[in-house]
Amino acid sequence: MPDNALLETDADTIARDGLARWREWVSEHRVAAAILAGLVATHVATVIGYWMPGIGLPQLDWNRVNGLIYTPHGSQNVQFLSGGIFHYADGVVFTVLYAIALHPLLRWRSTSVGNIFKGLFFGTVLATISCAFMTPRVYYPHVDVGFFSHHLGWKLILAVYLWHWIYGLHLGIVYNPRAEVRRTASEHL
Repeated sequence: MPDNALLETDADTIARDGLARWREWVSEHRVAAAILAGLVATHVATVIGYWMPGIGLPQLDWNRVNGLIYTPHGSQNVQFLSGGIFHYADGVVFTVLYAIALHPLLRWRSTSVGNIFKGLFFGTVLATISCAFMTPRVYYPHVDVGFFSHHLGWKLILAVYLWHWIYGLHLGIVYNPRAEVRRTASEHL
């Protein structure tokens, strides 16, 4: 076997072993893994939200939008900071709720790909809630944004979904537990 093939085999083995160890850790520490996944997924999506004008979509600055809600009379810096704290807290809390309540109920197998699909599904649910409720009722109640926020334009709706899909993708990558083994009653004794 050529040296390059041997190196690729070793790298593949190391990657598989690393993924297996990570999935084992996530399975044994679900809440801690959910907190970490919430921070990572929220942070990556938040950064991408600032970059969206680069692909022709509106910038999504959830830190400032939330800051306007929580500290409406604060300075721009206070609004950004307070909004960021609540935005990241929301990301972590929603992820913990997802990991505890929703993830086990979703029918996709808990493979790496299945967990990504679960995260993307959850991101889609959150994007739908954002467009249908949060934007019209919480963020812009004084403006007629229309049904499903459509008066703000299709690009904003697409940006909101893309943002939440990025969150969901990273959620599924980081929160990647192995499939649970079902035990019989006698095995619990």
